[in-house]
Amino acid sequence: MTNLDDLEALAEIDPHDARRVLAEFPAQCRRASTLRAAPPPGIGTPRVVVVAGMGGSAAGGDLLAACAADAVDVPVLVHRGYGLPALAGPDALVIACSYSGDTAEVLSAFDAAVTRRVPVVALTAGGALAQRAAAAGRPRVTLPGGLMPRMALGYLLLPAVALLEGCGVTVATAAEVDEAVAAVESLAPELVPARPSADNEAKRLALSIGDRLPVIYGGPTTGAAAYRWKTDVEENAKRFALAGTLPEMNHNEIEAWQGPAAKGLHAVLLRDAAEPPEIAQRFHILRDMIGPSAGGLSEARGRGAGRLARLLTLAYLGQWTSYYLAVLRGRDPWSVPLLDEFKRRVRRPSP
Repeated sequence: MTNLDDLEALAEIDPHDARRVLAEFPAQCRRASTLRAAPPPGIGTPRVVVVAGMGGSAAGGDLLAACAADAVDVPVLVHRGYGLPALAGPDALVIACSYSGDTAEVLSAFDAAVTRRVPVVALTAGGALAQRAAAAGRPRVTLPGGLMPRMALGYLLLPAVALLEGCGVTVATAAEVDEAVAAVESLAPELVPARPSADNEAKRLALSIGDRLPVIYGGPTTGAAAYRWKTDVEENAKRFALAGTLPEMNHNEIEAWQGPAAKGLHAVLLRDAAEPPEIAQRFHILRDMIGPSAGGLSEARGRGAGRLARLLTLAYLGQWTSYYLAVLRGRDPWSVPLLDEFKRRVRRPSP
């Protein structure tokens, strides 16, 4: 395996300099917190918010929904697919998220919103989505380009927080956004390649997981971060990962942690400082029950006082952990050849 403290080896495996993009994530978040829709949506408080997105462009919606779950009385739903759910009517707000602007499913959702006369805001760096928003006279949050969608999480989350605040849906206050950005800025130096493994949580997690299959579990709040960790591992490290949420996995998936196959798994428990006592109890019991059979078990926690800060820093830790897992396997963490080929075939006209 690659020595994670060998900076020259990292440079060879990572020719696109994904490590620089991850190191600059705090600056991305700082800039993202200032982005606003133009023109302003000019609508009242929606009955429901639908975030339409796929892949990395949907991750911001997942974290947004997790922050909103028990904080506001307006449901925030993430829609992954073509069109829109039936509940997206004139009293809803649709946020069409596609970093590239060319995601077929998001374009379909945007078109459905225009047809149904549902208020819709485009969150994109350009592409067809930006063009359609301009043609239809719909608001757009213009994102800086040049990134992989999964590495643009700040741009895909924080402008949406500000957008909802302007519509009377306070998922996080301005002070909580500032705290979240400051927490990411504080965490970043602890995770970069120059910080040695002995003092780098992301490197230690990657080394602990090693060749085992990572299984990431979150609670009611951190479940969204667990799914984000899974997809980052899959895209960056090009290896399978599983994700689940407590308490649901206690009612089914826990049975799979029996027998010799469990030795090939590494559980990562994503904890939250504000998790309810009953969830903390379930994590403790889960650790006691699967720890002896698992190949390994780790815990991770987000930083900060507010929920947004804790989720964003936890997601950031996952990004770096997946990066180091890619490096350990000698895989370029930037390129996604199978994903690109699949998109190319989807775009190809049918014979």
